[in-house]
Amino acid sequence: MRGISNSYIIILVIHIITFYSTEALYAQERAFSTKDSYFPNLSYEEIREQEFHALEQEDLKRLSQLVNFHISKAKAENNKIEIARGYYYQTDLHDPDIALKYADSIIYITQGISHPNYPTIGYSMKGHLYFNLGNFPLALENYLIAYNLALEKDNIEHQRENSLTIAAVRNIYGQHYAAAELYKRSLNLLKTKPDFQNQNYEEYLILLHNLTISHLRLQEVDSAQFFAEKGLEQAFAQNDTENYRDFVMLNAQVDFYDNQYGKAKDTILKYYNHLDGTKKAIKLYYLGKIEEAANPEIAINYFKEIDSIVDVTKDPFIEIKDVYKQLIMHSISENDKKKQVEYIGKLIYYDSILSTGKKNILNKATASYDIPFFKYQKKKAEEQLQARGRYVLFAGFLAGMGSISGLYYYTRSRRMKLKLKKLLLKDNESTNVKKEIHKEYSHPPTVPEDIRNDLLKKLKKFEESDRFLCKDLDMSTLAEELGTNTSYLSVIINHYKKMNFPNYLKDLRISAAIRRLSEDPILLKFNYQGLADTFGFKTGESFSKAFYNKTGVYPSKFINELKSRKLGGDL
Repeated sequence: MRGISNSYIIILVIHIITFYSTEALYAQERAFSTKDSYFPNLSYEEIREQEFHALEQEDLKRLSQLVNFHISKAKAENNKIEIARGYYYQTDLHDPDIALKYADSIIYITQGISHPNYPTIGYSMKGHLYFNLGNFPLALENYLIAYNLALEKDNIEHQRENSLTIAAVRNIYGQHYAAAELYKRSLNLLKTKPDFQNQNYEEYLILLHNLTISHLRLQEVDSAQFFAEKGLEQAFAQNDTENYRDFVMLNAQVDFYDNQYGKAKDTILKYYNHLDGTKKAIKLYYLGKIEEAANPEIAINYFKEIDSIVDVTKDPFIEIKDVYKQLIMHSISENDKKKQVEYIGKLIYYDSILSTGKKNILNKATASYDIPFFKYQKKKAEEQLQARGRYVLFAGFLAGMGSISGLYYYTRSRRMKLKLKKLLLKDNESTNVKKEIHKEYSHPPTVPEDIRNDLLKKLKKFEESDRFLCKDLDMSTLAEELGTNTSYLSVIINHYKKMNFPNYLKDLRISAAIRRLSEDPILLKFNYQGLADTFGFKTGESFSKAFYNKTGVYPSKFINELKSRKLGGDL
């Protein structure tokens, strides 16, 4: 099977480990025979229907009876798929440790069969169990295997479902660009289904919620607001009070990033006591940031409450490092050595978890999701190209159209040459965002003057370095490196650079690309992906698009012109 060669090693190990645990489960279930007459004449379809209703009504005793009968009947008839379906419900009846063994059993008995859903479901189930246990690297490992199996089996439904779960893990570890792209891809797949807003209501809302969060993390407020409002509209249309409240709270976060602090505060204060755990901690963080400048003591109380929640949940979210930094500074000002040591220890601990996990998640996701996905897309494109070859005679007609379209392409070519000439005649330094500093007669009121001046100096040094060429750099990482928080950094960049953070990075990177391509002939030999890697972009396509958006010229044209100039040519 293409795309998951590494998975075979994992599967083999799983088979060896789970053989004995599977046999133990079999022995446990042999006590319940088809001779027992709880449900003597039910078909498999009827059994599954009753299992679903028992689970829905949380009647676990009846569910257990149905599942045991289901498995016994399937084993007597050697029906592997129905055994696997019975095991699926067993995962709802047991603690995670035993549930994981049943998930392994699903994989073990369905390995190699042609059914479109198996053994994919077993890997997805293991992913869910590990995710709920907070073991995100193992969750991702199983989601990736499930996704690649879904690709091979051309199972669109499972591709979409596992893309969502992979995106959730990547979002947790700060890979917000990748997560947003996955969510968009899943949304596009969902939109192919008829009446998806109603028929797939819950899944649609989850996607809107996650897209809102991802764009907030990226400081793309307009996009976040768009998806949040879609969620509000849909929840309101369905008279869904709980989800409507969730999207109201999301809108409060959008208001925060849009500098509407009063509005955000009022909304969060109205609803946050309906939440618990990490959800509540995140909303408390926004309340703390709102109060930070005007009411620092109130802000510290919010941060202390977050600390209490995390002590229970053991679930670090991205902003937790900022929370502990604020608590450390407060304990220093209060000369409370005991608390200072405690908060520093927690900061180091959670920073280690998030940093280590982020690197591992990136490596796994790139190797087992991104690369196989692009290989799959390449294969599809090649198949389409082969199909087009059958219509080669159509080229004659296109040639006949050449005289009609010649004037258009001549005009377009002239415009392109003018853009190239303008770009090449520019002083290279003038294209860099660091020179685009306009005299400001007003300053952002939400950022104290000393912090503002310090940040502007640090940003200048950042722009003079090559740090912005790191493709995994995000706002939270940069804010940490500059010794500030994402709120202040966002305000400074938006106010003084006249663009949001993602566009700021793109502008720096493309300016560097223009300068270095002009200076270094070796770079002219790189393909788009090589240039993307060099200048901090994820893909060759994203590099090309950013280059064109900034210059009005595709990089291939620019590179060809540079090559011709080095050979003595001119425009």
